[in-house]
Formats: sequence, structure tokens, C-alpha cells
Amino acid sequence: MKTIIMNVNTSEKRIAVVEGKKVLELNIQQPKHKEIVGNIYKGRVIDVLPGMQSAFVDIGLGRNGYIGREQLVAFHLAPPSEKEKSISHFVRQGEEMIVQVTKEGAERKGPKLSGLIEFPGASLVYLPFGNYVAVSRKMKEEEERKRWREFGQTFLQNQEGLIVRTACENQAETKILKELEFGRSRYKTLQDQQKKFKSPSLLFDANNLVDKILLEHRLETIKEIVIDDAQTFQLLKEQLGEEKVSFFRGKENIFSYYRIEKEIERSLKQMVWIDNGAYLLIEQTEALTIIDVNTGKFQGKENLRDTVFKTNVAAAKEIAFQLNLRDISGIVLIDFIDMKQEDERQKVIQALRSVAKEDRNRVTIHGFTSLGILEITRKKTRKSLSAILQTNCPTCSGTGRIDSAETVVFKLERELWEQGKDHDAVWIEATEEVKHVFLGAHNEHKKRLEEALSIKIYITESASSQHEYTIRQLGSDEEIKARLNNLS
Repeated sequence: MKTIIMNVNTSEKRIAVVEGKKVLELNIQQPKHKEIVGNIYKGRVIDVLPGMQSAFVDIGLGRNGYIGREQLVAFHLAPPSEKEKSISHFVRQGEEMIVQVTKEGAERKGPKLSGLIEFPGASLVYLPFGNYVAVSRKMKEEEERKRWREFGQTFLQNQEGLIVRTACENQAETKILKELEFGRSRYKTLQDQQKKFKSPSLLFDANNLVDKILLEHRLETIKEIVIDDAQTFQLLKEQLGEEKVSFFRGKENIFSYYRIEKEIERSLKQMVWIDNGAYLLIEQTEALTIIDVNTGKFQGKENLRDTVFKTNVAAAKEIAFQLNLRDISGIVLIDFIDMKQEDERQKVIQALRSVAKEDRNRVTIHGFTSLGILEITRKKTRKSLSAILQTNCPTCSGTGRIDSAETVVFKLERELWEQGKDHDAVWIEATEEVKHVFLGAHNEHKKRLEEALSIKIYITESASSQHEYTIRQLGSDEEIKARLNNLS
């Protein structure tokens, strides 16, 4: 059974999934990296382009999104006789509409939108205008597939649609009906919000990290959820019940208390030790990830071939685990220690596959190349931990990685939450970029912290090529003011 630890009382949201003493997943969301795919907006049509059969919609992000004719609700529900008509028949300039982001925008291109709203749940996806029932292909038993198609035909109303996920397999219909009703209530809330807000407005944030994690893990596999934020605790207690949710009241940061901070540090290191004494070297680049397997301290008990094979099997399992933990995606090349026998290669692939099947993202194994390199790919759904938490090192011109200014600021914020409440004032010395990020636009971030902690914050600048800070003094406002005056 899993325990989910939620450190969500600061600007950076962090959630860890733990089983026993092992951290299985680390999920970190910083404000600047927040995704918009799945978000639902009330937008206004800025332009209709019949030549492209698309329209541009202002959703309040600075760059207009675009929507194709086939993604309009009016087109989707139109009779076949009208399907050949131009987009201008289904939408007009200045019209307000509810749209959902289906693809992030690029540097010169706005996000892709759809009017066919989807509300994903743990067992099904609710479509207010779907007008069809689809059953997951992974559900192998035809009788079970038929049961869920009939379920949809029985309980769906008007133009509603439903995508039945594999998680529905062998589940009671009463339980899934509750999830369907929850999808309907979400859409009803959306309709109520649409009437209250002017366009453009965000109506539904699909990238709330807490909601996403709970969608990815079945409730029956979760033993306990521990939260350090009172508001989130109350919401989850109402949603999931008191027996699974508990509030962390310790003064120490929750990730420090559960020793997850050390796991984050380990997950950013290139070298990963395996239990038997062998180790991995993980090198991430923009194009791909390269993993090198080394025997290290592992000598084996029989012969060289046995040592190599056992090292490779242990490495394969650890690699599959690290891909999930670090959220590494795209092309991955693994340089195992050379194996001559094909049956040993296949056993190594099977060892990797046995762990990868637990991964929430699809891992595809393409096989060994003529040089003995194993090629695999992992589907990308979000940025890797390294991409979120680190940046290129300015000293070595990008050949190394250091903590980004944002990551350092969030560490500072957590430290102030731990130590600052017992003092009237604090003096911080930080490098230029860290100071700039900490202050925020018009000093808003600093003011928010001062108000939340009831503390006066003084921050001065230090010179360094690294992103770093030092808490120089905690104490009374008079003491720190006097010290700063003496220095000046």
C-alpha cells in the first residue's frame, strides 16, 4: 500500500508517493512550469478563417489559441447534411465559447483548443457533448466490454458521451455511476462559473497537482495521505473521508521529516548506486538520455559471465525505476555490460519490462542495436525533475547543471516557514538572480511571505556565479536594522 506525502503549503507544490521506505514517485510543480493542457477557459472568438477552417480564440494567455471546425460543438452535433458547410456557419467573430486546451502552444504558435470538453476520472472520462460510448481496448473480455457499453447506453443523457477506462474492469456499476455523477457535477459547476465570469477567464484548472496525483493512483492502493496545508486537508477529508487523510502538524518541513529531501537530491545526481554494489551513470541531454552500466564494487561469486549477467539484470530493474522517479522521457539509450548470449539479453529486457509495467507512462522497448546498446522510449507527459529544478551552469558554459534560481528561492521559502515564525525579523543575503525571484514583481512575493509569517524580511545582495543564499540573522527588528545600518 502507498503513502502519499503532500508538501503543498508553499509556492512550489511537491508530492511524493512512498511504499514502505522507498520513494516511488516525485512530483514537483513550480509556478513558471505550470502546464495548461486540460484547462478549460471561457474565451472570445477573435477571428474566423474559412480558408483554414479554423478560428482564433482569446483565452487570456497573451497568445490566441486556435480551434478547428471539427472541434466545435455546433459542428459535432450538426446533422450530416450540414457537415460540408464552412466554419463560418458554425461560429462567428465576437462569440463567447467554452474551450479546453488539448496541446501546449509553441514559441510562435498559440495553444490548440477544442470545444468538446472532457473531464477525466479514475475509471472513466465524462464528455458532456461526446454523443458516444468507447471502451478501453485493454479490456480483453468481450462480455465485460459489452457490459460497459450497455452501462453507457442506460445512464447517459442527451448528447453525453463516455470513455470507459480499463480501471472499470470487474468494478461495481454503482461505484462507476458515482463517478459519472461527479463528472456531471463538474460540468454543472462550469456552466455556473461561465455565467459569473467575463471572457477571457479560466473556468477549470486541470493541472492542480493534488487532483492529478489522485487521478493517477487508485484509492484502494493508497494507505494514507499526509498533507501540510490546512485548506487542502479539509477538501480531501470531505472528498475521501477521514480514515485516509491526516494533517501534518510538525514544525519541520514535511519532506525533511519523511526524509524525502535526500531522495530529491539523489534523483538529480548522475551516479546511482545499485544494492549489489554496481552503479549507473545517467546523462540527460536535450535530444536523449544515455545510461551507462558499471560493475563497480560487485565482484560476483562465480565467473565473469555470471557477474556481468547479474549486474545487468539488477541494473535493468533500477533503470526502469529511475525513469519513473526522475520522469525521464523520450529516447533512452542503455549501455549494458557486454553480453554475448541472446537468451541473457532477453532476460535483461524482461527484467526491465517487469518494473516498467508499473510505470504510469508507456515504456516501449525497441531492442539491442548491433553495438549492444538497448534502445527504449518513454512517453512524455511532463518535464523531468532535472528540467524543473535545475538550469545550465554559467561557469562551465552549460556542460553541467546547478539548481535554478527558482529552486533555490523555494528552498529559502521552506526554511523561513520552518524557522521564521519564532522571530520578528530575518536578514537574508542572496545572489542577484535569487534576490530578484524572491522579491517577485513589485515585491509581491516578499510581502506575501511577511504577511503569512508575521516577520519583517531584509534581503541584501551577494556576489557569486552560483544561485545561493545565506540566512545571516534571525532576531528582533531593532537588532537587524542596527546591524544593517552599521554595515552601510
